[in-house]
Amino acid sequence: MDSHRATRQVQGSGARRGRRSPLGFAAAVLAASAAALLLGCSGEGEGTAGDSPEESASSSTTSSLVTPLSLEVTQDVPFTSERGMDVYAPGEGSDWPMVVHFHGGVATPEGSEEFATSVAEQGVVVMVPQWRSLGPAGGSEDTVCAIAFANERGDEYGGDTDSVTLSGYSTGGFTAVIHGFIGDTPPRPVTDCLVDPAIEAPEAVVGGGAPLFAAEWARAGLLAQNPQWGTLTPEQIDAFDPYMAIGRNPELRIHLVFAEDDVGGNPNLEQPIAESNRAYLKALAEAGYDVEATEVPGGHGDPLVAGSFPYDTYVSALVDTANRSQG
Repeated sequence: MDSHRATRQVQGSGARRGRRSPLGFAAAVLAASAAALLLGCSGEGEGTAGDSPEESASSSTTSSLVTPLSLEVTQDVPFTSERGMDVYAPGEGSDWPMVVHFHGGVATPEGSEEFATSVAEQGVVVMVPQWRSLGPAGGSEDTVCAIAFANERGDEYGGDTDSVTLSGYSTGGFTAVIHGFIGDTPPRPVTDCLVDPAIEAPEAVVGGGAPLFAAEWARAGLLAQNPQWGTLTPEQIDAFDPYMAIGRNPELRIHLVFAEDDVGGNPNLEQPIAESNRAYLKALAEAGYDVEATEVPGGHGDPLVAGSFPYDTYVSALVDTANRSQG
């Protein structure tokens, strides 16, 4: 792809909620719209942070008002031969925490601009790659290459390459969780990266509205008509099963944000997304992982829209996780 990079300056737009770490403000990028490519998801929810599930820690965060930073936004940075990412970085300083954000199934990096700006203003390098939704089309290749790019070249944008948090919403949240557990052995062959694809294990994952039951459904044949899951082999399904990943990257910090009535926009789901998130957090906690949860009222909304699913709550969870993962 064309290696030309369009760079522009963005001034801070007003006070945002954040938390200062020893190396600067930390935040994380959110994720994207509903996962129509995975579950035909759509819908909206609204609310504020509620109680965490009993089996995981409370996610109440300590935040304070901070002055937003001016940003440098670089668009269409190539990380594979065909795909690029948008990078939102503070205009000054270095060693900022980094976040690689995977948009939802029907979203695009451009749709993440407002959210990425709002979190980068708090002192984080946010990378929003183009990626193909999970499946044989190469979604894992795209995600692995994006993480590898952050590991190898994030410092060119002022990022701390030893502090990478993965984030995503809906389908993007699912892929963030899966790739949080991998190191230099990605679940699918990787051939198209512009950097060495042997990635370092991320420090943390923040996922929102992630349909963590997808592999179980695929094994049962319930996703046979789904273009992303229907042609996967049993071995490939295992590679994308979050339960099969438990035991890897034992230092990983996992924070899931989900709505109590989230059924992925599909009222016919027998296992709502909220239920699958609670069960997975319990399994992780029993295995000794550092887990947190934020459970909120509402359904499968779009966190890129202020006032939906809930924007401020998700930002606060990301800020807190990125801070502690860097420190």
